[in-house]
Amino acid sequence: MEFFITPVEPQDKSILLALMAQVISTSVTQDVDLQKSYIDNVTQNLHWWENHPHLGCHLKAVSHQEIVGVVLVKKFWNLCSLFVAPAYHRQGMGRALVIAAVEDCRARSDEKAIFLNAAPNAISFYRAIGFRPRDSKQPQPPGVEPMQLVL
Repeated sequence: MEFFITPVEPQDKSILLALMAQVISTSVTQDVDLQKSYIDNVTQNLHWWENHPHLGCHLKAVSHQEIVGVVLVKKFWNLCSLFVAPAYHRQGMGRALVIAAVEDCRARSDEKAIFLNAAPNAISFYRAIGFRPRDSKQPQPPGVEPMQLVL
């Protein structure tokens, strides 16, 4: 499977929202209330990026002229969205997106780390890349694990 990683463009918004909703409903959780909460959250993050495009790293993975993956790191330290179309899972795309985002953020992160809240099904994925558990005072949905990668 061939793909390339490139910055997200403003005109990608509707495609990204559809991709993220699909991944949330098929791969993240079957709990309808949590799905709505997650979709609301990623929509808010996408709106944030629209208003602050130079204050974060927002990359997409494209295969056969179709957007099939996306990562958003707000303020170069808050990895708030990583989604890969289910048909492309376990083929290295998510890892490639995270590694590209980390490299882009490395010199620009005021925190000198990348922080995230990993969904239960993504914890082992992030651990394999080098993220480690961290303390957080924010309440988390069931099974979500706060993590960090020191830059």
